[in-house]
Amino acid sequence: MRDRLLDATLDCLQEQGYSAMSTNDVVRRARVSRGALAHHFPTKAELVCAAAERLISQRGAEFRERLSAIEPERRTVAEALNVLWSMYSDASAAALIELTVAARHRPELRAVITAVPDRIGQLTGEMVREFFPDLAGLPFIEQSLYALHAFFGGLALNGLTGDEELTRRGADVRRLLNLLASSIPARVSAEGRVS
Repeated sequence: MRDRLLDATLDCLQEQGYSAMSTNDVVRRARVSRGALAHHFPTKAELVCAAAERLISQRGAEFRERLSAIEPERRTVAEALNVLWSMYSDASAAALIELTVAARHRPELRAVITAVPDRIGQLTGEMVREFFPDLAGLPFIEQSLYALHAFFGGLALNGLTGDEELTRRGADVRRLLNLLASSIPARVSAEGRVS
């Protein structure tokens, strides 16, 4: 029941946005009673915050699964960036972007949504340590990951406008990033030198 409510919430967020979404929409889509919703999530803010956390956890597990599926000799930083971008370019990313924008004027969301970049950074850091352990020790890796997520988030936000020129420019910038990433080896010497 809880999962159905969270899935329905994410669907409504993607389709309608936070402001237009009502808990009645969620109840109808999940095919549950209002009482069931109130039992699990007394407020709309608690519902959407739980949905956001679930989405981030699911995306983290999917990211790990997709990176694991890449043969180790093909598992490069550029490949990892392609997988990461795919997480930003699909419909579920729109739900997180929507909540981030909505939190600007809704204090009940702000406390939870402001933690999203840290949670995403934490998950990405885990992936770097697991799949690119030599890179994990480089100076400023955490700041670099945060900047990468901010960059991808901005490109995803631009993509939501449907403007073809913005989408084309975003694709050009991602190609440049991949070109730069292709020169980053997956190994670093014990002294911290990239080789």
